[in-house]
Amino acid sequence: MYTLHENSTCCQAKIYKFGSKRRQCSFCKKTWRVWPKKRGVKPSRPRRNLLKKVLVEKQSLFSATLNRRQLSEAARSIRLRRSMEYFVSSTSPNRAPPGKLILLIDALWFRFKKERWAMYLMAVRPVNGRRATFLDPVLLNGRENYEDWSQVVGAIPERTKNRIVAMVSDGFRGSSRIARSYKWILQRCHFHLFSQLQVNRGRWKKLPNLKLREQMCETMKKILATKTHLAQYLNELIQLLNRRDCPRRLQAIGVELIRHHQEFRSYLNFPNLNLPNTTNSVESMNKIIRSHGRHLRTPNSLLLRSICIIRMRKTIACKPKIFQPN
Repeated sequence: MYTLHENSTCCQAKIYKFGSKRRQCSFCKKTWRVWPKKRGVKPSRPRRNLLKKVLVEKQSLFSATLNRRQLSEAARSIRLRRSMEYFVSSTSPNRAPPGKLILLIDALWFRFKKERWAMYLMAVRPVNGRRATFLDPVLLNGRENYEDWSQVVGAIPERTKNRIVAMVSDGFRGSSRIARSYKWILQRCHFHLFSQLQVNRGRWKKLPNLKLREQMCETMKKILATKTHLAQYLNELIQLLNRRDCPRRLQAIGVELIRHHQEFRSYLNFPNLNLPNTTNSVESMNKIIRSHGRHLRTPNSLLLRSICIIRMRKTIACKPKIFQPN
């Protein structure tokens, strides 16, 4: 036989109402509250404007809480951490825009307690759009490598991953394998290539074979921008690489360019996709995250702050490369 009414826990006797919020045992006359009140100090409500001041307006934590001078430095940090935790738990990751997408990826590294950590950043941009939306970052222990990148890219939601048609990266080892496995078009970043050329150009360092270095750099730039004279410029670069006085570092860069020249020229080969030829949009977010994570001491605090920054700064400008005939 089932019990229809609950009995008191102290005497297993009948329970009476004792006011609106209390009950009473009919045998020992003990009373108790139906909804016990939470004891202790009431927690302060997380403030959204504190995150806006610190993470968006780039104010210091002290200036953002200047009206509360009685707070210690530790109390200010605790308030900021609780606000970030509440913001992350109450918001969802940024939603990818509709239509076919272009994936932009890049990584930056940090060091905590003599251990290296890599943060993997990803953004998606519509083929016909000009603003990229960031996905939540992933922080993994160790250096940037193909295995971790394949794990991070594989964790993208299927409804977003199925709409990606191209990927833009800095040409890390294994980027071609990832693009091939998903049948994506790969566009390599020109900015990373130009930065390597500028270091080895020797204009300011007065390195030997200055004329040859200048000629090689100009030929490589022509390969990236030409539409009609590709074979001619490739032959010129091969002849320069075969010279005995060719610098070793420039020779390695030239060989890499010849081997993957189609991946550097995807923005010309597929004009309908409106591909950007750099990862500068993600690099800009890298700079913001690095400036905010300079004084953090643990990987968890870095990841928490990075997620908050990305969810508050949802999009960033990402314009396609417009072809200018040479």
